[in-house]
Amino acid sequence: MENNLQQRQARVDAAVALKEGDRVPFAPKFGYGGYVQAAGISMCEGLMDLRNMKPGVQKILSKYDLDLYWGPAAYPSNVLEVLDSVAINWPSPDGRLDRNSGYQINDITYMDIDDYDDFLRDPSHFMMTKVYPRRHKKLKGLAKMTFQDVVEFGHYASMGAFADPEVREALITLMSAGEQANKWIAAQGELAALALELQTPLGCTLGQNAPYDMLADNLRGYINVPMDLFEEPEKVLAAIDYFTTLALENVHGLKEKGVQYVFMPLHGGTDIMMSNADYEKFYWPSLYRVMEEIINLGMVPYVFCEGQYNTRLEILKQVPKGKCIYLFEQVDIANAKKILGDTACICGNIPTADLIYGKKQDIIDNTKKMLDICAPGGGFMMDCSIVIDHYKEENFDAWYETTLEYGKY
Repeated sequence: MENNLQQRQARVDAAVALKEGDRVPFAPKFGYGGYVQAAGISMCEGLMDLRNMKPGVQKILSKYDLDLYWGPAAYPSNVLEVLDSVAINWPSPDGRLDRNSGYQINDITYMDIDDYDDFLRDPSHFMMTKVYPRRHKKLKGLAKMTFQDVVEFGHYASMGAFADPEVREALITLMSAGEQANKWIAAQGELAALALELQTPLGCTLGQNAPYDMLADNLRGYINVPMDLFEEPEKVLAAIDYFTTLALENVHGLKEKGVQYVFMPLHGGTDIMMSNADYEKFYWPSLYRVMEEIINLGMVPYVFCEGQYNTRLEILKQVPKGKCIYLFEQVDIANAKKILGDTACICGNIPTADLIYGKKQDIIDNTKKMLDICAPGGGFMMDCSIVIDHYKEENFDAWYETTLEYGKY
């Protein structure tokens, strides 16, 4: 077992810079479920208090020479419970899922197509008085508020809404949610500190969505925006511009927090969701602008190309060389290496399902094949397709041992 934080960091730095280190970095993206499994607790117990995952983090990082620590990408279930959220189902009696389930994100429309004008006129007010009440039942009182009237008597009259019982409930709920959110943030910090104690560099602990996805995932719905591209293209672009501004502000905040790798999951950019022409018009320009800012700030965009991403590879090549990581779920990895190998570090594509259900020998063979294709010349890290929320220890061990044995330079 290695015990050298600097050596592991140097190994990852070499891969990002498109160089060969001492070996291929092994950087699987464990999710909260993987840590929960290792800790021997239920999903519900792990998510009620992330510190319950500490034994799982300790076990995994002590047994395996992981070159990056992935923080548990866990939504704060206690915050969701306080808000009585409809946006997500979570494992608890109040969360609508059994104790050993993962999360279930509901694709709900919080902004109708007729709402674009109101949203663009005053996005913050629209979020506070329309989106928040629609996403969280306990915040329905915010729909009665106005934060736009500062003129003469109307300004003072608008204060009367604060006496409404539903508004009072919403304000008290926000304070309670804030207390739970701060506990969740502190627990994430404790897990990251434990990873550093165990000589594991911090990988993706915080992230930033693509501006297109900020609109599609959180307001209009994952299915609606692709139709909006044809019905209201200019309004979609205006909304994306607004979210780009927010994203740029957010990444400056990540820099202040000392983040090195900014996780960017690309939910709506898959091959099947839009043509390349639409991708280059609606998705890529704002994504690139945010990636560019992350790079300018000295951080590394860790871009998760979810789903199939075979048609986008030439577009992804437009980034500065040796400055970002592309993580793939489903791609022709040989073609990805051919097109992006001199531009960006690549990783992923080993099916996470194989770590649960696959045969040990198949995992060994696929790992060797992956190394043969991607390792030469550097610019490659070993990772799987999607987050590890369950795994078979025998299969994971085979993947890990094969990578360390055959991934040496």
